[in-house]
Amino acid sequence: MAKKVDRNNLGYLGDEFQIKLVKCFFEDKKFFTKIEHVIDQNMFTNEHLRRIVAFLKDRYQKKDIVSTYEEIRIIIRDKITDFIGVQFALEMVDTIEKMNLNGIDLVESTSEKFFKQQNLTKAINKAQDIIKKGDFDAYPEIEGLIKNALDYNTKEEFGFGIFDNMEDALSENFRETMTTGCPELDESLGGGIGRGELGLIVAPSNVGKTSLCVGLSAAAATQQTRENNYKGYKVLHFFFEDKEGAIQRKYYGNILDIDAMDLSKPDVRPIALERLKEERDKQSMYKDNVRCERLSDGEYTATDIRRKIDSYKARGFVADMVIIDYFECLKPERDSSMRDSEWSKEGVTMRKLESICNEYNISIWCPIQGTKGSLGADYVGLAHAGGSVSKIQIGHLVLTLAQNDDQKAEGRMNVFVQKLRATKIGRNKFPNVKFNNGTGKFDMSDLDSIESVNYEDSLQQRQNTVAKNALNKQRLNK
Repeated sequence: MAKKVDRNNLGYLGDEFQIKLVKCFFEDKKFFTKIEHVIDQNMFTNEHLRRIVAFLKDRYQKKDIVSTYEEIRIIIRDKITDFIGVQFALEMVDTIEKMNLNGIDLVESTSEKFFKQQNLTKAINKAQDIIKKGDFDAYPEIEGLIKNALDYNTKEEFGFGIFDNMEDALSENFRETMTTGCPELDESLGGGIGRGELGLIVAPSNVGKTSLCVGLSAAAATQQTRENNYKGYKVLHFFFEDKEGAIQRKYYGNILDIDAMDLSKPDVRPIALERLKEERDKQSMYKDNVRCERLSDGEYTATDIRRKIDSYKARGFVADMVIIDYFECLKPERDSSMRDSEWSKEGVTMRKLESICNEYNISIWCPIQGTKGSLGADYVGLAHAGGSVSKIQIGHLVLTLAQNDDQKAEGRMNVFVQKLRATKIGRNKFPNVKFNNGTGKFDMSDLDSIESVNYEDSLQQRQNTVAKNALNKQRLNK
């Protein structure tokens, strides 16, 4: 007779599953905070895993902080008294950190159901003990046990109170930001783009939106912070129009600080290849943290992007940032009515992207093509996004880029911070700053030496000049 599988703890799922689950707690903080209230460390069959999970839960319950690997190592050295126990626990942390995350979606969904079922099972067992005693007056207690277990399992559906997690809400790092790679711009944005935020970049064609996307991706991928265990952020870079090789070259240009156009020159190429093959910490972060994929123009909706994020997560790549280059290449949502206007469909798509930011606790950068009026202009405003006003209203952070003909020749542009929901905008105008289209990097080192310009007035002057020239031409034709 076959032996019955014991499903009263996580042992039936295997040691690798349990180790990978604890890695999920470290790597996917939103998942941990979602189910922390039902996690029972006693369900782990390895004593060192039990200790680590207990430390994770204790620190979160006391400080509202999901510990990093290094913080857990400190706690282990502080809390465990015997030397051998410390060494085994530290070795287990190393094992967890090195474990791959392939199949993370199955690990998380399976474990969530397991812990909720165990919580309900405990309540049912207590209810059965009461029933065995034959005390019919205890029925309300039985009902309460089951109800409380169900309520506890679905705790997340009851929203939050304004005084919940006060320390977390008022902490200095309440907004985890990812750098733009430009210190001056970061300062204006309160550190960069935050988790859960949708960043939009409005600019005309041929200004450098794709290059900027590479720069934003590379900066986040190589940003070392306590929150990412000093390993950089994971970036999914989706693009529609460029060739794969062109995107790779832009990344190489960013890594080497050499214009992408120069990389194939006979005197540059051998040096570039040699440097790219070198094993450096920063280059390993580019390798580990950036995944690029070319998608077919007009064939992918925002919902399809969500599925892509899930697909990469299932293979162990849990994105912190997603770049979609660019908005107009996305297909309208399938659930949009045929009678909906093109503008209203844009609003639906942008709302889907905003929902993805919130649900996955990631940041998204998404460029938008500027209107004809933005071409060659000194100033690009929100109105130059064209189409639906709602798509701009939905964005948490909006940058606009402007570049006149003289600036194009000089590799300069005007940058404006038009919107920032999370905090007060610092400096909102960055006039005539250097931008290297071949590396995706800003250089604002000479910013304070540039005269301040009223770009709204400058735009009006240029429009007046165009109007006068058109009128003079009309007169001559007469």
